Amino acid sequence: MNALLKRLPALMLLIGAITIMQSHAIEFWSQYTGKLGVVWSLMLEGAALWLWAQRSISRNLMALVASALVLTGPLYQVSAPAIAQWQQSTAQPELLHKREQQLQDQRATLTANLATYNANSESRIGWAGRIDDANQALASVNDQLHALYAEQAHTTPMPWQSLAVIVMQALALMLFQILIVLCIRAITAPVPKSSQQQQQPLAATGTAVDRAIQVVKHNAKAKKSQSAAA
Repeated sequence: MNALLKRLPALMLLIGAITIMQSHAIEFWSQYTGKLGVVWSLMLEGAALWLWAQRSISRNLMALVASALVLTGPLYQVSAPAIAQWQQSTAQPELLHKREQQLQDQRATLTANLATYNANSESRIGWAGRIDDANQALASVNDQLHALYAEQAHTTPMPWQSLAVIVMQALALMLFQILIVLCIRAITAPVPKSSQQQQQPLAATGTAVDRAIQVVKHNAKAKKSQSAAA
């Protein structure tokens, strides 16, 4: 009984850690396996627990693989926002540079066209409309360039606070997975021989007491029978 009470904290920690891990793992597997995501997640967790409970090196190696698979889902769910934001922050400068190059090419083309229109208007009439259109297009391109330069100036990398929170969550998940392994190993550990030896004298004492009670009862019945015969 004492051995079971000593394992109760480990059991409570095991239940809590599995609950947290499965809340992330089920969401991850459901994204890729649909309605069977719950089954995938629980089967992996159950397989890992059973394999860790075995006192066999080969099965413990398989348990290590199963635990890694269980941990992959929660880690992905936690780090996915950081990965997306990092990809956006690294790709945005290149996209802005390409857009800037396109606008500069457009401005150069419009400037050359405008110069041609002005030169032609000196010798011939009918170029006023084209000149106005070119001026409007050139003004629009210049406005877009100014907006683009402003966006480039305000482009900031991923804030360290968000990254720190994600790193802490990832470390906590890895700690929970280690805790699950330690708890299941503690719960399924064989009972020490010292505890068994302590229980054996108690059982022997109880048996001796029962026998003594039976002897007393037998003697009492014998005395009663002798008294009745007399």
